[in-house]
Amino acid sequence: PDVTAPGVNILAAFTEASSPTDLAFDERRVKFNIVSGTSMSCPHVSGIVGLVKKVHPDWSPAAIKSAIMTT
Repeated sequence: PDVTAPGVNILAAFTEASSPTDLAFDERRVKFNIVSGTSMSCPHVSGIVGLVKKVHPDWSPAAIKSAIMTT
């Protein structure tokens, strides 16, 4: 990916198939967890692209990328 954003401390849905720590002795199951990582920023960047496209429908993908990267 060319564009990323900080995905720090994002409240996200969490699978109940494993524990929040992934440790064998941790039997807790949670519906939500605070997660970090660049993949957590993907929905936020996608939303920003949608907003920019709505305001500037004539902009090309390159123009939108440029606007995001220089903001």
